[in-house]
Amino acid sequence: MVSRVSNRMAISMAGLACGVSLFLSGCATPLPVGSEQWQESQRPVLKERAEARWDALIKGDFEKVYGYTSPEYRSVVSLQQYKGKYGRVIDWRMARVANVSYNESTVATVSVEVTYRVDVPGTGGKSIETQKAISETWIYKDREWWYSSN
Repeated sequence: MVSRVSNRMAISMAGLACGVSLFLSGCATPLPVGSEQWQESQRPVLKERAEARWDALIKGDFEKVYGYTSPEYRSVVSLQQYKGKYGRVIDWRMARVANVSYNESTVATVSVEVTYRVDVPGTGGKSIETQKAISETWIYKDREWWYSSN
């Protein structure tokens, strides 16, 4: 008899624990997309995504770089067309996101400090290494940040 009672009690306690767990997880409501708190929470996410795109660009992995463009963009521009935009004139060396600011609730400007090397024509293969700040537009759609080539 004792074992039946303790089994029932164990099952009841497990059910109670499960119910409390479900209740508490339901209380944690997600932040509304576009709100100030949401935007703040998205800064590190967007920074990481932009830097990952630049890492791929530096490595010359244009297929991966292309994957950061929006699905709409990829529906009208093929990978081959996208690769054609990039020559090997510029040798990207390093990139670091300096700032993320919001133009609209789900549109951000990402400022990236890049270091690159360019061959100087007519100098027998000499090159110059320089730095520049580049502004990129990123758009949040379908629960993901997408690089906008426009």
